[in-house]
Amino acid sequence: MEQEKTLQIILGEALEQKNLTYEKLSAMTEIPRHYLIALQNGELNKLPAAPYVRGYIKKICEILNLNFDEIWAIYKKELNHKTSGAFDKLPINRFAIHKVNRKNIITSAIVLTFILFLSINFNNFFGKPYLNIVNPKENIIATNDPVINLMGQVNEKDKLTINDREIITDTEGNFEVIYELQPGLNTIEFKVRKILGKENSEIRQIIFEMATTTNFQF
Repeated sequence: MEQEKTLQIILGEALEQKNLTYEKLSAMTEIPRHYLIALQNGELNKLPAAPYVRGYIKKICEILNLNFDEIWAIYKKELNHKTSGAFDKLPINRFAIHKVNRKNIITSAIVLTFILFLSINFNNFFGKPYLNIVNPKENIIATNDPVINLMGQVNEKDKLTINDREIITDTEGNFEVIYELQPGLNTIEFKVRKILGKENSEIRQIIFEMATTTNFQF
């Protein structure tokens, strides 16, 4: 009766009778699951050489209590399987040494180096520019002095302007500028810009109150 059935039906019925799945059968026989599925579906190009297939079928028959000779005959009949030929090759050895593509390695190394460089310098390129105003520290101050010494620190690679006038810093990013005040309210804008255009700005307001002279009468 089994010879009149297809291999797919025979294996399906046997698995159902044993209450087994392909996962369980694979664990019991140590046959990869994809080989079991390919074996049932007749996918010849996905199977290894004939000696391996024969061994697989023998293990399956032992677990499912099937007649090996009959099952092997059905398999050869359905797939017109030859014991030697174009498909009789050993499975690919995943541990074998393969030819290395030097171009791909170099490209991957360059990409990884670039990613590492960006991760290390992310703040330098894309983060908010550093700006530390030392004097005047407060946002609003009043003074009687006609000049004020503006002091602070930025990243030495960033561009600093004070009221749109570019200021040169030292090698550590420190700056010091003497600023002449006008009577009344003086608004001073500190602006720092990164290479890629990210900006940071702060405003200080200074009220310059001119000293008055008191006349004394005798």
